[in-house]
Amino acid sequence: MMGSRFLQRWKDSLVMVINLLIPPVCLICHEALTESKSVLCEACTLQLNTISSNYCPKCGTPMPEEACDTCAQTEFSFDFARSVFRYSEGMKQLIHELKYNRRLKVAGFLAEGMVEYLQAHPEFKDFDSISAVPLHTVRKRERGFNQSELIARHIARRLNLHYISPVQRSRYTSSQTRLHRDDRLGNLKGAFKLARKTPKLLNRRIILVDDIFTTGSTINEVSGVLKASGSLQVAGLTAARA
Repeated sequence: MMGSRFLQRWKDSLVMVINLLIPPVCLICHEALTESKSVLCEACTLQLNTISSNYCPKCGTPMPEEACDTCAQTEFSFDFARSVFRYSEGMKQLIHELKYNRRLKVAGFLAEGMVEYLQAHPEFKDFDSISAVPLHTVRKRERGFNQSELIARHIARRLNLHYISPVQRSRYTSSQTRLHRDDRLGNLKGAFKLARKTPKLLNRRIILVDDIFTTGSTINEVSGVLKASGSLQVAGLTAARA
């Protein structure tokens, strides 16, 4: 345990030194950046597509047709869900850099876009708490952080909302990335439960944050735990919609 913590601190220090010695570049096109706090150049930022209209009012799926195929296949526990950005190649690269290359500034970048979205959409007005889809302790220890938690905590600070973590991942599951829809649902069944020390959830209105909405199975499972525990309203919010 001590050895793993030392190794993680050493990795964090190495990343800091590298960032100081190597000029910052855009994480998509790799052009030099003038602002050290930035993660994207202006051109690549403008190429990120938001989902601003014509989406399902329940699950947020972009809807070229009248009926929502996503909702037709799944009975969702959350009250509604929204995604800010389309899962373009640029967004895919950003999330990869955050999760696997420890580009932690990406969490703040995504969170700022999500804050702007929340402020522009009145359906989120009366929510009082922010939470994040939890990682299993093994995976969080391997990665060193939960990317959804980093994003959620940034949003909570910006909007002066309570950050709560009432749900834990009780069963280690294989990655959802390469699974088909039905396999995703089965993979997560019963994978979440209330944490031992959980805040009172009765009548809370919770915004549940994750990085990507694909089938909605992950947010749906966590939402079910929250609603069964007395939460008045649960809304999913993800950075991207695959």
